[in-house]
Amino acid sequence: MVEVRPPMSESDFTPKPQSLVFRVEISAEQANALAPLLSGVALPAVPAPVSEEAVDARVLELRQRESELELREAEFDADVELREDRIERWRTELEELEQTLDRRERDLVSYVDQLQGAMSGSGNDAWWQRPAGGDGGVY
Repeated sequence: MVEVRPPMSESDFTPKPQSLVFRVEISAEQANALAPLLSGVALPAVPAPVSEEAVDARVLELRQRESELELREAEFDADVELREDRIERWRTELEELEQTLDRRERDLVSYVDQLQGAMSGSGNDAWWQRPAGGDGGVY
């Protein structure tokens, strides 16, 4: 399909007016002085200059907070070390108890082997062959 365009008129050849842009740079200090002239235009708030006393007070506050934070960090580190030491002490005690238990288990196995050897070598096989009765196999 072919598009049909209307013939061009003289208004198509005349330049269209363009809006002009006027830019002005204003420093923050000058903005407040010009505010009454620019009534209705919202300007960003300019922070008031800070006094030396306010700066000194803020520095003191930050230093105090920093020292409190360092103290809390030191307390935390000390607590962690105490807990790690306690855990290590428990681990050592547990290892010692495990070694004692292993030693006692070996001693018990050795004692049972000695008893079985003594019972089998004594020639008193009747003790092993006698059924458990009312007297429980005890003479």
